[in-house]
This record gives sequence, C-alpha cells and structure tokens, in this order.
Amino acid sequence: MKKLVSLLGLIFLLALMAGAASVAAPPPPDPGRSPLSPAQAGAEGWLPAPPIETQSFTPNPLVNGNFDQLPFYWRVPNHFIAGGWARWWMEGSVIPEFDDVRSWRPWRYDGDHAQVYFKLGNTYEAGIYQVVTGLTPCVPYRLTMWARNHSLDGVLPHARIGLDPQGTPLTTRAPIGPNDEDSVVRTGLPPLTVWSREQTSLFTWEELSVEAEPLEDRLTVILYAYPESPNDGRAYYFDTFWDAGRLITSTYPGGRLPEPTSWTPSGFITNVVVTPVLDSLVIEWETLAPASTQVWYDVFSPVSPSITGTLPYTVYLPLVLRSPFLQHATPLDLTPVTHHRAVISGLQDGQTVRFYLLSRRPLTDACITEVYGPMEVTVTVPPIIRTYLPLILRVSGR
Repeated sequence: MKKLVSLLGLIFLLALMAGAASVAAPPPPDPGRSPLSPAQAGAEGWLPAPPIETQSFTPNPLVNGNFDQLPFYWRVPNHFIAGGWARWWMEGSVIPEFDDVRSWRPWRYDGDHAQVYFKLGNTYEAGIYQVVTGLTPCVPYRLTMWARNHSLDGVLPHARIGLDPQGTPLTTRAPIGPNDEDSVVRTGLPPLTVWSREQTSLFTWEELSVEAEPLEDRLTVILYAYPESPNDGRAYYFDTFWDAGRLITSTYPGGRLPEPTSWTPSGFITNVVVTPVLDSLVIEWETLAPASTQVWYDVFSPVSPSITGTLPYTVYLPLVLRSPFLQHATPLDLTPVTHHRAVISGLQDGQTVRFYLLSRRPLTDACITEVYGPMEVTVTVPPIIRTYLPLILRVSGR
C-alpha cells in the first residue's frame, strides 16, 4: 500500500512538472506577408498598431522623443534644435530655420514643446535625426511620430519618418556636441532606410509609423520633409512640426518569425538533439552565431480504419504537406543566443510530429531566418503515464 501511495505521489509530481512546462500553441499564422521581409527594405509601408501590452510596458529608447525632456540648444546662424537630436539638410537644399514652438507659432501635439522648421519663399529637403543605440539585432522596432505641416492650399508636405537598420549617422557629429557641426547630407540618405507613408494633408496632426530590424545594436531615426508647391506664382511659406515620438519593441505577425527565403538548411543550425519527456518533446540546437529561437510544427494522429471486422494493422494519416508552412509554432524567443531550446507539449501516444527549427540572425544588409529540417518524431508515452496522467490532469483542472 505504501508503495502504491508513493507511486501515485511521484506521478502527481511529474504531472505538475509537465503542466508547468506545457506551452499552448499559438493560433495559425496570419496569411499576410510579413512587413519585415527583406524585399521591403527601402520601400514604404503603413503598419498596424502593435499589441496593447507592447505599447504599455516596452520602454522607449528614443531620446527626447516628445521634445520636452531636454532643453533646445543653439546653433549658427540662429537655430534651436531639440536636445538629443541633430539637424540635417540635403546638399543643394535651401536651409530652413529650426526652432521650438513660440507664442506666435504654438502648435504642438503633446506637452509644451515641439520641433519646428520653416522657410518663406523656397522649399527645403531637411529634418532632424538621431542614432538610437542599445538595441537588439533582428528584433522588430516600431517608430511613431506625430507630424503637422502648414502652407498655402495646393502644397504637398511630403513629410515622412524613416528607420535605417544600419544605424548610419547622417552628419559629422553627435547630436549634443559643444561645437558647430556640418549638417549637410552629401551622399544621400541611407539606402536601406525603411520609410513610413507620407503626410499629404495640411493643418492637421497625423501619426506616422514605420517598422524595421536593426542589423547591429542601433537604428537611425530620420524625420524628413520636402514640401512641394504648385509653382503658380504665389509667394509660399512652409512650416513643419514634429512631436510625441516613440520607439518601441514590436512583434511579428502571428508571433512567428518571418518565413525563410529558402527551406534548404545552410549549416548555420547544428547539433540538434530531440528528447521526449512525458507528453512533450524538448528540442535543442546550436547556431554558429547568436540568433532567435522558434520551432514550427504539425502533429499527425494515427487513425484506425472504420471497417467492420478485425484487421491486423492500423491505418495512419499520411504525411502529405503541400507547403512547409506548418500550422503551429512554439513561443518566439527573440533573445540572441547560440544554444537554443524549445518545447512541444500536450502530445499523445502514437502521434507523429513534423517540425522545422528556425533562428533569425543579421547579415550585412538584412536579417534572415535560418532553417533546419524537416524532422519527424513519433511520440511514445509510457503506459503508466497514459493511465494515470489524464486522470490527474482532470483533477487539477487542466
């Protein structure tokens, strides 16, 4: 009797451990294309808002994004630029006047300050920027900024925001240096910059949004305007306002890594070990450089034929997949590591699991998703676990 009690206690402990390790599979992937696929680099995009949890709890690494946290500093000829930011203008462009809001030009979206630049008569191609550091490579970051533009009717503001995944400085100094700087952009804006849509309306605040993955630990945030007038002989003025900017960690559609450009393993993923533990598979692997972690998988159950009489065999569902885009995925871990671990839980005896291992890492000009697979494992759950584990899980309310 004591042995039976001890055995039941051991089974109960194992069940609790299995419940703690169990991870529910997320919903099937969004059939839409990932907005972060390499083909979109340099293209325009308008992305939906990230989950509320991301907006609420993710810190904002953008320095002085609301233009209220640091004082404005002075630069020749008589410019005032928000702390943490640097002015820039394109070579050959007219130089606008940079300033804070004033009583005669009071428009701001939030707080007491906003960055404004303006010019009477001639248009400009100019803005402000900063290089944000301390980021995680190949993690999606989302930049939002409120924009406003004033001019005569018929003018197109062409205001937009961009993220350069290489973190390229546009000009020759840090944003808050004691000396004057060269603010001219002579070789064009960084070619890999991902841009938001443009603001095309006047006299209204619009929130612009763009998303990109840093290739190292930095992104360049670029605020850009290039007003276009109808050239109809009127005397034009141009005002551009920026306010209430944020840079937050985002997520991928459906909580899944962007799909690989090739499903042929490159050798980046090595030393794969699959270990069955109760009703779970623990999958571990190594990568040649730090990268993220996820497993995509499908589960196939054995199906007995519905035929009258007794047959000496079991019919199994055929493993026919028309594409490698599998239905389930383990929770995505974006932490760059070289040793990876993922768990597939809730399996039953006799089921076959078909899966791919995925890890995303940076190259010179884009992040790519590396892959290993396909692999197949047939699950064998010990008889004592099959007998007692379902009863214990029902009692525990799982």
